[in-house]
Amino acid sequence: MQNKKVQNIFSLVFVSGFICFLSMSNIFENSKNTVKTIKYKKIENLSENKYGLFLSSLHADIVGDFPTLSSNYFEAVKQNNSDFLGKQLVLKSISGNKKDNLTFALKEYEKNKENIIPVMYLANDYFIKGNYKKAYSLYSNMKKKSDTFIIKLLRSWVLIADKKYDDALDLLETEIDNPAFRKYVLMHLGAQAEIANDDEYADELYTEVLENEKANIFDIENITAFYLRKNDRKKAIEVLKKYYEKTPDSISVLSLLSKVKKNTYKPVSVDTAKKGMAKALFDLSFILSSVFTSSQDLHLMYLYMINDLWPDFYMANIVQAEIYKKYNNTQMVYKYLDSIPENHYLYLISKINKIFYDFSSLKKEKESLESIKNLIEKYPTYTHLYIKLGHYYHDIKNYQNALDNYLKALSLTENKMLQSNLYYLCAQIYDEMKNLEKARVNFEKSYGLGNRAPDFLNYYGYFLISNDLDLDNGVLMVASAVTKEPSNSYYLDSYGWALFKLGDFDKAITVLQFAKSLQPKNPVIADHLGDVYWNLNRKREAVFEWKKALSLKDFPNQEPVNFNKIEYKINYGL
Repeated sequence: MQNKKVQNIFSLVFVSGFICFLSMSNIFENSKNTVKTIKYKKIENLSENKYGLFLSSLHADIVGDFPTLSSNYFEAVKQNNSDFLGKQLVLKSISGNKKDNLTFALKEYEKNKENIIPVMYLANDYFIKGNYKKAYSLYSNMKKKSDTFIIKLLRSWVLIADKKYDDALDLLETEIDNPAFRKYVLMHLGAQAEIANDDEYADELYTEVLENEKANIFDIENITAFYLRKNDRKKAIEVLKKYYEKTPDSISVLSLLSKVKKNTYKPVSVDTAKKGMAKALFDLSFILSSVFTSSQDLHLMYLYMINDLWPDFYMANIVQAEIYKKYNNTQMVYKYLDSIPENHYLYLISKINKIFYDFSSLKKEKESLESIKNLIEKYPTYTHLYIKLGHYYHDIKNYQNALDNYLKALSLTENKMLQSNLYYLCAQIYDEMKNLEKARVNFEKSYGLGNRAPDFLNYYGYFLISNDLDLDNGVLMVASAVTKEPSNSYYLDSYGWALFKLGDFDKAITVLQFAKSLQPKNPVIADHLGDVYWNLNRKREAVFEWKKALSLKDFPNQEPVNFNKIEYKINYGL
């Protein structure tokens, strides 16, 4: 089965993989518009009792009004109703009154000195005020957690602030062989070595990250800044070029590379203990949010703490905007995205993110198209802008304009990986335009340039199978996709359908049943399973699956399904 989410191919990876919805977001989604119509004054009138306070907090939570949430929470603390509201709400109260936050954190700390949230908040306040002894003591006294990577990382930056460089490096080096956090350890050790004026050690650590570890754009920026500081501009450009070859879809990398080449980039690195602590909190927020699926609040709390340590940490602003998108809080989304200055390498991605928010969330299609066109006029050589414009045209099913922009992007790049991705995009457009010959030509061009991504293999394989163009090669491709991602229901459906086409009905049923168990509300899987049952003379089960498929008309993000054909099969069979 094809999973047609074209715009996601070039999405910002670090954002899409880590930020999670709140565990109850689906419950609130359908009632969100209704809740938003409630006037604040009416809710405030209810705040005299704990139930009204809870309702007010719930409303503030849904619309992303964190100052109100903070105010309500601390009122609940005064009424001894904090348990009723839920301890998790204090995580968002970081945006409220700082004095109240510290008071609450101190109260929580006295109750449980192993609770990392109040400890981090109190320690961070001491750190900012320069009381490093007290900050270090708070972390060290967490007997059950003091030897964990998280606490060691935070303690090491407190030691750096206190100019105890050797102690800091020795402490963090104890985690260097921890495979889960090795890249983070290497990067933070490198930054600490820089501050300790040990450039040789920093160079050694950064080289290992570049050779063996998966770096992100912020890591690359720090390493680039290190070489620029050493007046080795050639090495800085070399680092960026190699990284861009691996991530040609990143407009941020291209922007940074362009600025370094033109010598218009002012190096920004983790050159102070405060920035180091901010980077530690930034990294930890992603680590924790990837482990705990309902930790969006924790993620947000860390980001607010970063604001106090490093106000110009624009990467954090980008992420904060993404979180506020989940709350449909347009004002805060705009605030953080508009905070990125034009001379910064993240400026273009901030503009693109804002345009995409207008396009997808606010449905400002016409305005969004004009905005991206204006960016193209200003930055006519940026391939990625044409790709984004192509995505927007694709989403509104203006296939010819989408194709024209992808082809324009192709004419502007010599990067083989980017060319391969663009041929893939063109192939999908031709497929939707029912031009099978040109679709296949572009699939082959993408494949010839080395595209072996499972999404591509599945799509191309399914294209060959469903159109009876090359069943043998189609089966090999979808089988390869399944091998790479054995629990992907889309790939399993393609493989099951290929087996059905080959006449291996029994194996097809096994594969399709597994796909259905992973995605029970997908009409295409149900339809395919029904076809296999019918060919095995299990007609009652076939009709059941077809009726199931027909009941799933509203399944989201799905390729077009011929429900009329399914109705025909229910009445007359195959």
